[in-house]
Amino acid sequence: MIKKITQILWGIFLFTFPLSLRFVIYEQFSYRFGNFNPWVTGFLYLPEVLLGVVFTLWFINRIKTKDYELKTNFNWLWILLILFVLNAGVISFINGDPFLFAFFLLRIIEAVAIYILITDELLPIKTIVKILLSAALVQIIWGWAQWKLNHSLGLNWLGEAVVSDTTMNVAKENLGEGVKQIRPYGSFLHPNILAAYLMTILFITIPYLKKYRLLFWMIVLAGGVYFTQSSAAGFITLIGLGFVILFSFLKEIRTKQIISLLTLVILFLANAWFFHNSYAVGINNESIQERLDQNVISYSMFIDNPIGVGIGNYTLEIEKYASDKLLPWEFQPVHNVYFLIINETGIQGIVLLLIALVLIFYHYWDKGFIVPIFALVFIAPFDHFLWDSFVGVILVALVMGFFSLSNKTE
Repeated sequence: MIKKITQILWGIFLFTFPLSLRFVIYEQFSYRFGNFNPWVTGFLYLPEVLLGVVFTLWFINRIKTKDYELKTNFNWLWILLILFVLNAGVISFINGDPFLFAFFLLRIIEAVAIYILITDELLPIKTIVKILLSAALVQIIWGWAQWKLNHSLGLNWLGEAVVSDTTMNVAKENLGEGVKQIRPYGSFLHPNILAAYLMTILFITIPYLKKYRLLFWMIVLAGGVYFTQSSAAGFITLIGLGFVILFSFLKEIRTKQIISLLTLVILFLANAWFFHNSYAVGINNESIQERLDQNVISYSMFIDNPIGVGIGNYTLEIEKYASDKLLPWEFQPVHNVYFLIINETGIQGIVLLLIALVLIFYHYWDKGFIVPIFALVFIAPFDHFLWDSFVGVILVALVMGFFSLSNKTE
């Protein structure tokens, strides 16, 4: 009976985790710059509460049935994760805010719980695939309705952001002559997160779809990504599909591993170059130039704080390194996960992450489906939500759970 209830609640969580229903728990620095700053605010999301109930019931059922074995692997990765979290905690207690670290630690624990529930196959993987695809379709329809009406649907009781073509700081497309069109949000806090969500669902479900179903969902999900007008997610989706095609022709796993590792090295060399040289890059595009300016601030902060400023402390430090006075809405994290990690956890944090990625791409990848991890690794330099948002952490956990299963079952 407990197992059946747990399975139902687990399915509900997988369907509803995109809902941005959240409550402020901690806000010591939230209004320091005049406007509300969500990056130094501690939120509790309603789906988190549901996940806590699911994992507690799962654990109780395991104790009752005396089943203590976990279907998990990646021993070295677990050690690296523990070291990474310990490092982040120490740096946060020295230079940052222990309370903001506590929320980060909660998200890591939740990610581990999601990974365990997937690899334990609390629900059959094909059932999870159906739930995730159904939820993604709902988000696409939701986003389309917002785009058609050019404002939100009034479903704020489901966590929908209040947006319209006249709302300030809302992602919009300029159609000319003062006319603006909002981008689709769904129930997410930004269209880019919706795009990354759809991209992730696409790549983790591909191995479980055949023939017409595969074609249908590829068109629907890739179309949904395109519809969000997220350039980064659209570009990474095309790259990911290219790797799907490439790896379908390559039979030797060692060849795939070498190609993957070389791609990873090239990606990080490119990031390292931009980290050091963004000040010298000039582009006549306001959005891109803003991100380059963020990179310059990030690099300056790292030079002064090579061991890190602490979890969540980035936006509290950036005014020290900006060449001009920042407007309230400019107090936001650098739009690159790798740069944000090196700023908040130090050079030791990014080294641990790089070691983990090398192990995944070369040592732990035996026969599974690596493209979802590729997609997250490639989209990380274009935004920060994989690091500092509840949904971002869930997407990483889903990808790692599916990857672990595919390595054992493919």
